[in-house]
Amino acid sequence: MTDSKVYIVLGFLSVYELNSFRKYLHSPYFNVNENLNSLFDIYEPMLKGKSNDNLSKEVIWQVVYEGKEYNDTKYRKLHSELLKVYEDFIAQKEYDQDRFLKANLALRAVRKRKIEKLYKSVSASSDRALAQHYNRSSEYLYAKYVNENQKLQFYSESQLLRKRSKNIESDIKISKTVKYLDQYYIAEKLKHYVKLLGWKKLISIDQDIDYIDLLRKMMEDESMQNIPPIAIYDTISKTLLNQDDEKNYFKLKQQVDEFIDYFPDDEIRDIYDALLSFCVRMVNKGNLAFQEETLEAYKGALEKETVFENGYIIAINFNNIVFFALRAGEYDWAEQFVEDYKDKLNDTDRTSSVAFSLARIEFYRKNYGKVIELLQEVEMNSVVYNLSSKTILLLSYYELDEFDALDSFVNSFRVYLNREKSLSARKKGTYKNLLKYVTRLINLRDSDKEGLLKLKTEIEETSGVGSKPWLLQKLSEKLN
Repeated sequence: MTDSKVYIVLGFLSVYELNSFRKYLHSPYFNVNENLNSLFDIYEPMLKGKSNDNLSKEVIWQVVYEGKEYNDTKYRKLHSELLKVYEDFIAQKEYDQDRFLKANLALRAVRKRKIEKLYKSVSASSDRALAQHYNRSSEYLYAKYVNENQKLQFYSESQLLRKRSKNIESDIKISKTVKYLDQYYIAEKLKHYVKLLGWKKLISIDQDIDYIDLLRKMMEDESMQNIPPIAIYDTISKTLLNQDDEKNYFKLKQQVDEFIDYFPDDEIRDIYDALLSFCVRMVNKGNLAFQEETLEAYKGALEKETVFENGYIIAINFNNIVFFALRAGEYDWAEQFVEDYKDKLNDTDRTSSVAFSLARIEFYRKNYGKVIELLQEVEMNSVVYNLSSKTILLLSYYELDEFDALDSFVNSFRVYLNREKSLSARKKGTYKNLLKYVTRLINLRDSDKEGLLKLKTEIEETSGVGSKPWLLQKLSEKLN
């Protein structure tokens, strides 16, 4: 029973929504089939966790159709009907939350019925609904276009135009209607262009969007750059096309500060992802000044909760925020962040993420003994945690002058790398280079300046070296 489609999709409703669905089912306007109420009465306690019964089809049938012989076709049809009402319900929920749609549908209804006496009040109401909404994304531009277009149609279809009212010039706004259509077209096309450019960085996709040059010509009008979705998506596209141009990044950052609250949550997430993607790419290229920029972008994403998913902070975001806070020298902030957000981690991630992050903080504070203690709490069933933990442990052994333990650990780390089949050859090479250079660093005497300089040059010129900044720092300390 619990594997039926309708039961599964009902499970996507919150307890509050299940209560709303019950009221919806009991409304004769939306449902006239009393048997659907009986079927939902069976499922509701189970969905709310108040019953663990897994009833057979026959038992459910007898509850709904007491005394009647089981009919499988009719049983499945009943479930299909409940599923249809469910689909109508979630559509209704979306409608209830969409002020743009409600305002424009009311205006359309008045126009289609030619109710001139309601036109002014409904038109004013729709204008207010649009003006008061925070959303200024392409959705808003489309809603404004539809709104103005309904007004145009009302005048063209009614007798008002023929009356040649003295206010008719101010009421008929064809140029304004088309302006919103142009703005929507540009904003929406730019949004898809950005999506395509982003995908091309990840997968091989042989697609292009036509007339982008024409689009940019349309945007030469300075007023277009005051439209939030046009301004932001235009700049994001430039950061993707010119990945070394910091000017575009800082322009985007300024636009985010100015416009971000005008966007719905899903677009806010995409915009912050664009900021973070540029920052991380710059850090990976060796531009360490962008470590602080990355942390600042993460703080903005944290404030807007784009680093969350289903109410939980994503573990990789949690770990990255701590990492970049430490690289920016904000140790106390990183520790407070772990304390404030540890309970926002999913249960399966919490213990390891917290222990690993605290170990990282202690490493930067040079409390290496505490690092080793904390890393014992990290579950090594994740390759990412395993590699990161082993790396911090390796460096901690070096800092503590535990060279016997370090020598043994280097060997076990190398064996792990050789056996771990999920790692690419390139990834393995990065860690093997780290092990090689740590070993050479240990074996070089402080007095061997020539050998130390030679090793420093070799590390600087070698790509794909794990913990490269740390290695160079240790060499600089030996040389000084």
